[in-house]
Amino acid sequence: MFKKIIIGIIMGALVGMFVTSIILSNTSKLAELFLTKITATAIITGVLCGIYASFSKSKLQVFYISVIIGIVIFYLKYLVTGHNFDALTMGAFVGAMLGGIFAIIRKIKHSYLVFTKLNKRRKKGFGNYN
Repeated sequence: MFKKIIIGIIMGALVGMFVTSIILSNTSKLAELFLTKITATAIITGVLCGIYASFSKSKLQVFYISVIIGIVIFYLKYLVTGHNFDALTMGAFVGAMLGGIFAIIRKIKHSYLVFTKLNKRRKKGFGNYN
């Protein structure tokens, strides 16, 4: 669970800086991109998506719930701060990016485990029908 939260923080920061660079095209410094409301909200979304991804077993469910988490968190940010960008679209985009990242990580991990189990069984003679 701790690994997924760290991944959520890092990926939330990267996705937040990416969204900030698209929306606020006049900022060119990395520190300005990192210290925005959008990036902070994306980090919070990443943490919550990481917590949910550690409990869920379904990749598709992680993706859908991450989109919902993104929408809720960005709309709460809109209600609290009055940040006048489209909160629902940004939340859905950030949630989809983070949910996709967690789903891809889970798929890679599962494929690697299946591959290593198959190699162990092949070394023991599984599939040798000579």
